[in-house]
Amino acid sequence: MNYYEVLYILDPNFSKEQIAGTMSEVSDFVEKKKHGVINHDFWGKKQLAYNVKKHKYGNFVLLNTEFKDANFVNEFKVFLNLNKEVMKYMIIKLDEKPSKDAQQEVSPEKEDNTQEEN
Repeated sequence: MNYYEVLYILDPNFSKEQIAGTMSEVSDFVEKKKHGVINHDFWGKKQLAYNVKKHKYGNFVLLNTEFKDANFVNEFKVFLNLNKEVMKYMIIKLDEKPSKDAQQEVSPEKEDNTQEEN
């Protein structure tokens, strides 16, 4: 098995429903091709290092996957490139299987509270 970590960035103006819809679309694509989704977590809205499509912020989503075939990575890249909701993405191959509890979902409300405290 090949394990991958995919971090992708969505438009910062998306509602929770649009983010959830895009996340389910990505998960469905992976699962329809007979591969596995280990974790799929929304990290929240964060500032970008540089503007992407004239946006200073983006909604970050982390996906940990299990691909049975390493050649599927190229097909997945094409899917992400053609998906208009995904502004940027990064795929990293992992040496070992990530744990299901490795990342915790951050709700937008919690993130706003932590920014106010700082």
